[in-house]
Amino acid sequence: MSNGENLQTRAAMIATSKATIVRAPGWQPIRTFVQYAQRKPVGTFVSRKSNRVFPWEGYGERHLMWISEADTTVERFLAQPHRLEIRVEGNEKPLYYFPDLLRRLEDGTTEIIEVKQRDDEIEKDPDYAFKLKKAKRIYAALEWKFRIVVAEDELEIDPILSNADMICADNFSLIRTRERLAMEEAFQVDGAIPYGKAVETIADASGISQTRATAVLHAMVCTRTAAIDVNKRITRDSAVIKPNKTRGRR
Repeated sequence: MSNGENLQTRAAMIATSKATIVRAPGWQPIRTFVQYAQRKPVGTFVSRKSNRVFPWEGYGERHLMWISEADTTVERFLAQPHRLEIRVEGNEKPLYYFPDLLRRLEDGTTEIIEVKQRDDEIEKDPDYAFKLKKAKRIYAALEWKFRIVVAEDELEIDPILSNADMICADNFSLIRTRERLAMEEAFQVDGAIPYGKAVETIADASGISQTRATAVLHAMVCTRTAAIDVNKRITRDSAVIKPNKTRGRR
């Protein structure tokens, strides 16, 4: 299929769906409040990577934000990114869908994620399942990925959650220029650096303790200055690398 034909196909799919995406200006959540009347735990997460304060509702959403902050394959993310208005034939009012998270990945992919605590939550609500099916079709027309993530199976597991918790605890630690330059030089010389050596490199650059240097390294991960695989248990021998450059959007 040619590029022109592909664009026509995408336009036809969106037109058939009769949907509108409404965003807040300036990379802000479309909803900046949490529903305290509900029984779910609620709170906010301050992201250094995205330079925003995000509301979360349910621990699954909070944990996904932690993981997105610590995972350097995620360039940027946004909670409550937009309101999807889906017009369905025979319905006077549109269906409204607010996805939990939008993530921009380093390869240019846009990913929309809906978080559920258990895998049976959608099955219990046919109307909700219908709305998600419609939303998935619309996102596919935009060439965006759409995923439903079950927290207890994909987020609240070790080592990814404990790694993300540890790294995010230090996300706003101060990173000095000499520490950043020392890591840049180490990447140029060695490529991948063992986690323990990366901590020592930062400590030596500023004459600080290894505890303080560890916090700086974690902040570097959150700002995509350094990268480590959060899906594997982090040890002194874990590889720390320079993150890949981000590509164009799609």
